[in-house]
Amino acid sequence: MGSEMLSKQVILFYDGDCPLCNRVVTFILNHEKESEILFSALDTAAANEFLSKLHSYNREEDTVYFFDGNQLYSKSTAVLKLLPFLKGNVFVLRLGWFFPKGLRDKMYDEVAKRRKRIFKECIVDIRLAKRLLQS
Repeated sequence: MGSEMLSKQVILFYDGDCPLCNRVVTFILNHEKESEILFSALDTAAANEFLSKLHSYNREEDTVYFFDGNQLYSKSTAVLKLLPFLKGNVFVLRLGWFFPKGLRDKMYDEVAKRRKRIFKECIVDIRLAKRLLQS
């Protein structure tokens, strides 16, 4: 894919070694409205190549990033920006917008700190292979 094509793609960047992150990816695959979201583990060459071109990118540990085709979002805002791409009963999660970003990100950071202790087994969904960001 050329860079002009990538700039219009919707991409979720996540920790590929994180059991919780991989469960979230599976949830997204099961609940997305259309198969338009690409995925990329943060430690891949494709992610590094793509993200290095964005001036707004400031890599933080334990952070998920969502690129909506125009702008890069991180932490709780990334999660909330992803919700319109999902179907089902996720609309209730949109209530997160009523909380200030600082509070949302503090809650996000608390979960992120504990995520590898909460979920032990890292299960990668086989459907993900067809949806990975390519460099």
